[in-house]
Amino acid sequence: MDKSRFVDARRSVSKIEDLLAEASELYEGIEPDILQAIIDYHNETATLLYCLRWGLQAAKEIREDWHTVVSSLISEGGGEA
Repeated sequence: MDKSRFVDARRSVSKIEDLLAEASELYEGIEPDILQAIIDYHNETATLLYCLRWGLQAAKEIREDWHTVVSSLISEGGGEA
C-alpha cells in the first residue's frame, strides 16, 4: 500500500471527526422540546445523540492512534503510515 493511501485515509477519518463534531454542535442547538419530540418519534436504543457522541469518540480514538490502527497493514509490507 502506497504511503499516500494511508495519508488519504487518515485525512478522511479526521474529516469524519470534524463533521461529527459539527453535527453534535448542531444537535445541541436544537431546543429541548423539539429534541424530546425527536426522541419520542425515533424511539430506539441508539438515539441520534448516542450515535453522534460515540461516533465522535471512535473517530477521535482512531485518529489519535492511527499508527496502531494500520500497523498490521504496514507489517504486511504495505508501506509506511
